[in-house]
Amino acid sequence: MPNTKQTITDSEYEIMRILWKAEKQMTVADVVRALDGNDWTASTVSTFLQRLLKKEVIACDKKGKTNLYYPRLMQSEYDLSETENFISKIYKGSVKNLVAALYENKKLSNEDMSELKKMFELE
Repeated sequence: MPNTKQTITDSEYEIMRILWKAEKQMTVADVVRALDGNDWTASTVSTFLQRLLKKEVIACDKKGKTNLYYPRLMQSEYDLSETENFISKIYKGSVKNLVAALYENKKLSNEDMSELKKMFELE
């Protein structure tokens, strides 16, 4: 299982989002094409892919001389890990403190509060 404690930079996260969306393994050229509006070169993308390989959050299969990349770390695992780290760091591990801060700063709409209440009532 990949190490979710590894830090993924914002640039690496862009690459991961592409790999997570892909329904197949991708080459460097595939990733470059998917980076719509980004001016990264194949060399830059390759560097990010190598970093992600080192972090063991992606894997690579060789097909002849072509490398085919795919995620080992699922997006849901990463999202949960990042959320837990954020709550732990900023709110001392308390989800209640996070929700209270959002409520106090009027960042929760009535609709948000209603949906949260329904979620908790189901349990």
